[in-house]
Amino acid sequence: MGLVCPELTEDHTDMPLSVPVTPSLIAAEDALIAHLRQHAELLRSAHAATREWRYPSQFHLLLDLGRRFAPVPRPADLVGMPDRRCYSNAAQYALEHEDEGVVYAEGFAQTHEGLDFYLPHAWVALPDGTALDPTWDDQPGRAYVGVPVADRRLWPFDGGGLFQDFDRTLPLLRDGIPREALAELGRPMDPSNREARPGATDPSA
Repeated sequence: MGLVCPELTEDHTDMPLSVPVTPSLIAAEDALIAHLRQHAELLRSAHAATREWRYPSQFHLLLDLGRRFAPVPRPADLVGMPDRRCYSNAAQYALEHEDEGVVYAEGFAQTHEGLDFYLPHAWVALPDGTALDPTWDDQPGRAYVGVPVADRRLWPFDGGGLFQDFDRTLPLLRDGIPREALAELGRPMDPSNREARPGATDPSA
């Protein structure tokens, strides 16, 4: 794809989180991951014609590269981000705070605590691996699972999203995302949830 991060993002995976990882948060994340797995299984046979591609669907990509993010409340001075523009909101916020180690992240999120209602969504990943949501007013227990992207050339400033916009998504499913374009932020998903196509090569190799 030719999309290489010019400088690798510092690995912050050992940095203490600014919020506790509670059993209710883990349960919400697990339920969200199960939702992704269900959709991946449903789409596996439908995409048999693209076996040479890195991923059959965006759900397989998220299960392979996704990370868990514990949500933090929005700062009081974060106002004015428009509704229904989560992709461009997150990209713009990440750009404005890039010097603080903030990066764009995209995947799926739970809309409200206690509800099994999941939506494609974007947020920003903070240096301690937590999720700051510029679009939704955060509530405790909300689950975020997605891919933290360090290479800002991939950030969708126009609002299309990486995994929901046809023209952007197809190359990523076909070729994958170079590992060096990703940030080592967030908490890893359980290895049993990794859904990379067996035998596929690492696109960054």
